[in-house]
Amino acid sequence: MRALSALLGVETLVGKGPSPSFTRAHLLLAFLNIGTNEVIGRQALARESGLGEGAARTVLRRLREGGYVDVNASGAFLTKKGRGLFQLLQGKLLPFVELDNSRLTVGREQAALGVRGGSHRLGNGIPQRDSAIMVGASAPTTYEIRGSRFTVPGGSNDCEKDFPSGAWGLLKKRLILRNGDIVIVCGAQDGLKAKLGALSAALTLL
Repeated sequence: MRALSALLGVETLVGKGPSPSFTRAHLLLAFLNIGTNEVIGRQALARESGLGEGAARTVLRRLREGGYVDVNASGAFLTKKGRGLFQLLQGKLLPFVELDNSRLTVGREQAALGVRGGSHRLGNGIPQRDSAIMVGASAPTTYEIRGSRFTVPGGSNDCEKDFPSGAWGLLKKRLILRNGDIVIVCGAQDGLKAKLGALSAALTLL
């Protein structure tokens, strides 16, 4: 709940002023990119977060207004408050894993993102599908970890057995998965939209 409350504190910044040219997923990806890079210039932030330069300026301004980010001549960096939120999110969102046209979902470029303990909010998967499509990605495939197995609610109870792929091993290697975790695999025409789709879907589970 602490992580969710902190995350909502950032998300509400999207609602201020005129309708923004970015989504919650763009804003959160920008925030994560700042935390991952420690210091990042505005042009690089825009490029890595799928933002136009004007939208990047707006995102930075709103994150500064929220007290999460500050800016100096070198670029944007997290404040103490921002670092606290970043650490909370690292405990909830597992790292992105890039996949190359795997069998795990539809789309040439694919990105997987884990949500720690997200199974209790999964439901029928429709919110995840709709959220990814809204940012220009394909409908994601959502896997629930049961024991040590990748499963699809209402479908396969052992995806590795039913749909053999080297991608399963890569996910296990890159992500430390636990029972009740969710892995969202999202495809798109480019890798950035796949990331945004996976992150947008993940937001529905936080």
